[in-house]
Amino acid sequence: MTVAERDRERVASIERHDRRVRLWSLAGALALAIGVAASSLGEVLTEGSWWFPLMAVVVVALASATAFRNVNARAAWGTAVAAVTAGALLVLTFAADTAIAGIVPTGATFARFAELVRDGDESIVTQRLPANADTGIVFIVCLGALAVTLAMDVAAFVVRKPALAGIPLLILLLVPSFVSSELHNAFVFAATALTYVVILLVASENVSARTAWPLVSVALVVSLIVPVLLPSVEAVSEGGNRPGLISTGVNPIINLSSDLRRGAPLLALRYTSEDTGEYLRVAVLDEFGDDTWRPTERNDLSSDEIQAFAKPVGLTADVPRTENAMQVEIERIRGEYLPVPYAATGISGLEGSWAWEAEGLTVSTETSNSRDQQYDVSYITPTPSIEQLEAAPTTLPEGYENYLALPATLPAVVAETAQEVAGSELTRFDQALALQSFFKDGDFEYSEDAPLADDYDGSGAQVLAEFLTAQSGYCVHFASAMAAMARTLDIPARVVVGFTPGQRNVDEETDEATFVVTTDNLHAWPELYFPTIGWIRFEPTVSVGTEPRFAQSTEDDPSTPDVDESKPEPVATPTPAPTTTSAARPDLPLNEQPTAPTTSPLATSPLWWMLLALPILVLIPALVRLARRGLRLSAVSRGAVAPGWREVRDTATDLGFDLSDSATPRQQYEHLVEQGAVSGSTALAAMLASVEIAAFSPRNTRLGAWAVTAALASLRASSSWRARLRACWAPRTAFGPVDRTVWRWSAKRKA
Repeated sequence: MTVAERDRERVASIERHDRRVRLWSLAGALALAIGVAASSLGEVLTEGSWWFPLMAVVVVALASATAFRNVNARAAWGTAVAAVTAGALLVLTFAADTAIAGIVPTGATFARFAELVRDGDESIVTQRLPANADTGIVFIVCLGALAVTLAMDVAAFVVRKPALAGIPLLILLLVPSFVSSELHNAFVFAATALTYVVILLVASENVSARTAWPLVSVALVVSLIVPVLLPSVEAVSEGGNRPGLISTGVNPIINLSSDLRRGAPLLALRYTSEDTGEYLRVAVLDEFGDDTWRPTERNDLSSDEIQAFAKPVGLTADVPRTENAMQVEIERIRGEYLPVPYAATGISGLEGSWAWEAEGLTVSTETSNSRDQQYDVSYITPTPSIEQLEAAPTTLPEGYENYLALPATLPAVVAETAQEVAGSELTRFDQALALQSFFKDGDFEYSEDAPLADDYDGSGAQVLAEFLTAQSGYCVHFASAMAAMARTLDIPARVVVGFTPGQRNVDEETDEATFVVTTDNLHAWPELYFPTIGWIRFEPTVSVGTEPRFAQSTEDDPSTPDVDESKPEPVATPTPAPTTTSAARPDLPLNEQPTAPTTSPLATSPLWWMLLALPILVLIPALVRLARRGLRLSAVSRGAVAPGWREVRDTATDLGFDLSDSATPRQQYEHLVEQGAVSGSTALAAMLASVEIAAFSPRNTRLGAWAVTAALASLRASSSWRARLRACWAPRTAFGPVDRTVWRWSAKRKA
C-alpha cells in the first residue's frame, strides 16, 4: 500500500469514526430529550414505574437504528429497523405468551395489543387524576413513546432536519396540558427546552460557544413563558357526563362520589332472579381511618373452590334462610371485584382466575377483569326474626375487635350523638334500628352537591361532624356515619359498596323477571354484626334503597289461628323506583333508556390525540414544500423567472441530486447532466436558456409556468420511484431559506 493510499485510508477511518460519534451522540440526545419530556406525564400518572418501560422502548429503538446506520448508509432503513426491534420488545414485554419464541407476533399477539389498548383507554377515561398506571396505560404510554421516537428519528436522520424533532417532542410535553391547563410543569418545560438545544448543537457541524449560549438562553426564557401562555382548558368536573365504565378499583368508595354525580345513567349489569331484586355487593370496607374506609388486605383468599363457598360467618343453623339463584351479565363494570348478592354459596361460568374471601364473602381477582363476565350465582338469604336479633349475645368472637376500631381523630360529636339516639335502648338490635331511624325518619336529606359545596365530601372521620351538623349528604355519608356510630356503641360494623336491586322488567311471554342495574343504583350501606346470626344489612340513606324487614316471631301464637307466626316473613327487598335523570325517557323502560353519549377513545385519551397528531405532523414538510412550489409558479405566471429556476434546483435536491447553492444555473445544469438527470435537448435545457436570457438580456423575458412544470417532470422521469416518493413525502428543502425574491417581486407588481 502506497503512502497516498494509507493517507486516504486514515482519512476515511477518521471520517467513519466521526460519523459514528455523531450518529450515537445525536441518538443519545434524542433519547435524553424524550426521557425528560416524558417525565411530564408524572402530572397525570401515579408513581414512576411507567417511565422505565417507556425508556426501554426509546433506547432500544434508537440504539438499533443507530447500529444499523453504522453499517448501512440508508437512513430510512434504520427507522424501519427501529420500529421492528422496538415492536419485538413490546411483544416480549406485554404479550410474550402469544408470540413465537416470545418476540415474533402472531394473530393472538395483535388481539392482546388491541385488548391492552382498550383496557388502557377505559382506565384513562374512568380514573381520577393522578391515574394509576396499570398495564393498559403503560402499554399505551410505550406505544406513544415509540411513535414519538420514530417521528424524531425520521426528522433527525431521514429528512435531516433535526429542528423538526421538536414538534413530536412538544406534543409529548404538552400531554398533561391537554388534560388540564393547570397540569404543566415549568421545570420539565425548561429541562426539555435545554435537551432540544442539545439536539440542535449535536446535529450542527459547526458549533461554537458564541452560538450555543444564545440558544440556551432563548430556550430557557421560552420554556418559562410558554406554560403561562398556554390556553385554558376546562377541568373535568366531578359531575359531568363523563363517558366510560364504572371502575371498581382497590377502594371503590373513593370514586363513588364521581360515579354518583354522572348525568344520564350508564347500564352497569343485568341479572335474572327467581326471587325479588337483591342488593349486589362489590366490596366490603372494614378499616376506618382519618380519610376514608378501606378494605383490609387479606391473605385468606380461596380460589380452589370458587363454585363452593364456606357458610356465612356467624350464621347458625337456628336462623331460617332461603336458597336462591341468579344469572348475572356484566355490561359496563371493570375492575377486580365481582358484584354478588349476600350470602353467595357458589359461582360458575367465570372466565379467568377468581378468589373469594371468607369474612366478607366478596369475590375478587388479581389477573382478570369483571368486564363482560357472565356467571351464575347460588346464594342464601338469611331470614332471622326480630326475637333472634334481640336475643343475640353481646360477647364477640375473637378478632372482632377490629370491627370496633375507631380513629383517634373521630370527632366527639359522633359518639355523643350515638349515645343520645340509641344509648338507652335495651339490645344492640334495638340500638341499630334507632340509629337507622335517626337518619331515615329525622331531618336529614339526600344531596350529592351539598357535601362538595361545603367541603365535607368523603367518608373519613373528619367529615362526619360536618355531615351530622349539615344533615345533608349522599349514601357514603349516611353509611359511614351509621357504621361509625354503631362502633361507638360496641356493635361491630363495616361499610359495603355495591348496587341497589335495579328496575324489574318482566318478559310478557316467559314471565321471566330481569333486573336492569345502572349507575344510578351505585350505593353504599352499613352492615352490622350480631353473634349467632352474622352480618345484617341496614339502610340509613334517605330516599334511596329499602330497609330490611324482619319476621316478628319464630313461635306460632295460638290466639291468632289465621296467622302462622312460625313461618318467618322473608327479608323482602322491594324494588326501588328508578332515578329520573335529565336524559331519561319516561315512555321507555330503563333497559332502553338512552345512556350518556360515549365518546370514541380517540376523543377521550390525550395519548390517542398524540398518536393521531403524529401522522399529521409527518405531512407538514410535504405541505410546506407544496405551498412553496405554488408560490413560485404563481410568481412565474406573473412574469418572474428566477423563482422558476429555484424550484427546479430544490426539486432536484429533493430527488437526491447533489447541487451547490453557490453555483450558477449553467453549472447546476451541467452537474445535473453529469449525474444523469438530463441528456440532450430537454425541457430543462430550454428553461435554462430562458433563465440566462432573462439574466443578461436587456429586454423583458417571460417564462411560462408550463415550462417549469415540464422541466420538473423531466427531472422526476430521470429519477427512481424511491427518490420520487422521498421527494414527495420527505422533501429536504421544505424548510430552506425564504424565497424573498418572490415576495419582493410580488410587492413590486402590486405597487
